[in-house]
Amino acid sequence: MKNIAFILSLLGILLLLIMVTFSEPKTIEISQINDNHLNENVKLSGNVISVKTFENNFTIFTIINNTNKIQVVCNCPNIIKSQNLEIIGKITKYQNSLQIQADKLRLLDNYIN
Repeated sequence: MKNIAFILSLLGILLLLIMVTFSEPKTIEISQINDNHLNENVKLSGNVISVKTFENNFTIFTIINNTNKIQVVCNCPNIIKSQNLEIIGKITKYQNSLQIQADKLRLLDNYIN
């Protein structure tokens, strides 16, 4: 009986690990982001309107979606203006401004003015 309980417990833990690993964060619009979302993982998309790359590939760029903007920080050297990106990351605050600390970036397509 103890062996069955132990095996079921291990299977439950394994299932939880698989769910956490493959689950995606909720999709959110930039306009919906506020202080209540701090430290929350989210997914959003937008067009890159400005890029600043520093030493060690540290990059700060701004994305816009409709008329709303937010800064994104990452260690990603290949970001260029006018890209349409999907970003998965954590909402953080720096100098009283909300920003996204990117974990994953995906190029959706190129945006041409």
